[in-house]
Amino acid sequence: MKLQDNEKNLGVGSARNTLLQMAKGYYLLFLDSDDLLLEGALNEMLNLIESKTAEVYVLNSYRQKGEKLKFKPFPERLNGVELLKCFLDGAFSEALYLVKTEIAKKISFNPNLKVREDLGPKICYLLFNKIKIINKPLAIIRDNPQRLRKTSNYYFEHAITSVEDLFNRLPSEYKALKPYAFGKTYLELAKKAYRSGLFLEAENFLEEAKIYLPELSKNFKFLKLKAKLILKKFFS
Repeated sequence: MKLQDNEKNLGVGSARNTLLQMAKGYYLLFLDSDDLLLEGALNEMLNLIESKTAEVYVLNSYRQKGEKLKFKPFPERLNGVELLKCFLDGAFSEALYLVKTEIAKKISFNPNLKVREDLGPKICYLLFNKIKIINKPLAIIRDNPQRLRKTSNYYFEHAITSVEDLFNRLPSEYKALKPYAFGKTYLELAKKAYRSGLFLEAENFLEEAKIYLPELSKNFKFLKLKAKLILKKFFS
């Protein structure tokens, strides 16, 4: 299949859907252009595929923070609602997914999302397939300042929509976590707005977070950001 040039940028979701249509191998891996596979990682993945122990391999990686590489192990032996909650808490934020191609082709990306377009598909990989956690770093996830998630207007516009997209994909037994997902997302948006100097937006996002998840008002990160906003008002 030949790639078609588009008159305008249709976004990552559309690009990934096009590549899914073209994929012919038994397994596939999405790797962002600013991330790096470690030496020997491809051989490790080939060994995993040949072992035939899973349909989805959840690969751990290093997260680059400045000059340092940080690593945290993924939780194991979780499933269902507990696994979804851990995902929403960021437990798998460094994960790469080596997915059986026939499964990946059935789980499309939302072409309307400019960021977090992979939120729904990643959860579907985890919840509805035979998975194996690989708690060994096989890549380096680098934090490029030019990424779209660093651009506030893009992120604010699409972050909430990505939560709707996620729960539209899930059966009823998972719906109880929807307010939790919204609360966590609004808290993330509040922190991002604050770092961007958008203090009024940060306040509004914090209030939204508390509406969806009242217990956040006792959360340390929530209280810390609230205190920073109060001090900004006081000294401005």
